[in-house]
Amino acid sequence: ALSFVGKTECHFCELQCMPKVLKYCAPTADCSDTWQATMNHIALEGGCFVLSAIQFCLRKDYPPPPEYTLSGTDDDLSPDSVACRGGSVIISPLGTVLAGPNYEGEGLISADLDLGEIARAKFDFDVVGHYSRPDLLSLVVKDDPLSSVTFKSGKNEN
Repeated sequence: ALSFVGKTECHFCELQCMPKVLKYCAPTADCSDTWQATMNHIALEGGCFVLSAIQFCLRKDYPPPPEYTLSGTDDDLSPDSVACRGGSVIISPLGTVLAGPNYEGEGLISADLDLGEIARAKFDFDVVGHYSRPDLLSLVVKDDPLSSVTFKSGKNEN
């Protein structure tokens, strides 16, 4: 269970986006190094703390496989082999890894969160504020109906 003071947002797997919160929770089963980079990017872009809980499990944690062979793999398929290596991590709004990533097994990571880092990160890069300048950026929406697909013949083109 997670408990926090302040606005917290949680997204799963591919639904990660640029948050507008203080603490961003991202539980997943993705234990890749790319995921760690994604969490760092979200912390920096969102100016928020990122807490990513990633499962650690062994093959024996799953039901036994049916009788078939896995071709094209050199993986250790013994019951005690690692199926998902974990990698839970806590990252600050400035991109500093405060705890983790934990690849050692099931475990609990924790960190003291300095909420002042959020304000410091917003001074460095305010992902929302620079879009709030109508003198620099505007959005024009045409309200007349248009066709989304247009067909042209190549015969009459110059």
